[in-house]
Amino acid sequence: MSPTLSFLVLSGLLVIVAALERVPAFQFRPAAVIRPFMATDGAWYLVAAVANAVSTFVFRPQLSRLAIPGVADAVSRLPISPRLALAIVVYDFVAFAVHVGIHRSDRLWSVHKVHHSSLHLDGLATTRTHMFEHLVRNVPAQATLFALGMPATTVATTLVIYAAFALHGHSNLRVGGRWLELIFITPRLHRLHHLPASTQSNFGTVLTIWDRIFGRLVVRDAAPDERTGVPGEIDEYPQRFPAAFRQPMKGARARRNSPTPPLEPAAT
Repeated sequence: MSPTLSFLVLSGLLVIVAALERVPAFQFRPAAVIRPFMATDGAWYLVAAVANAVSTFVFRPQLSRLAIPGVADAVSRLPISPRLALAIVVYDFVAFAVHVGIHRSDRLWSVHKVHHSSLHLDGLATTRTHMFEHLVRNVPAQATLFALGMPATTVATTLVIYAAFALHGHSNLRVGGRWLELIFITPRLHRLHHLPASTQSNFGTVLTIWDRIFGRLVVRDAAPDERTGVPGEIDEYPQRFPAAFRQPMKGARARRNSPTPPLEPAAT
């Protein structure tokens, strides 16, 4: 799957999800057609597109040289469907591990706050992510797939499937049976990750198995009036794009100038 086709597929999925989110019968919580800070999230969507281009044209050619002899040969002999399934499982696990590590690091959490700052969780909020975090989240998982000998087409398809699950998980949709949660992350589960009280749970994007294994899975219904946002900073964290883009740098300067680095409430 080419980078252009991947972008078009994901953009089309975003349009479909956005349309479904405007249907009252599908909404988790009532939402206006035009919600606050949509322009901010539109700007972050462009940042995501640029980050994807950097990853594809700058990092991917280098990562494709990482194939481990022997392992790569065995993987290349797998039929297409089992190989893609393996790629999705591996990618999802590495992304899960990186996500947990981001929450545990004060410096990385200060960047990840941008993503958690969404006050209106929906499909468009999926890409509210700082440029630096896009690279931190995506490059290790891609490197692992290339090390296993996955061809570039398989890696690209895996990224599209992973992004589609992320888009669905962040959506303001109330769809799907709970039996799906035996295997897959749903909006009901991922929504809990964006609530300050349970932000240290439900780190997965595609599969629930990783949260189950490491005791991170929380299963309950969020109330429609429960607020999402940065723990301890829901009303203080900037919502405008320029200020939010600069906020991690401001936090880094504050830590350098502080004799005792401030504690991060959500990274404990």
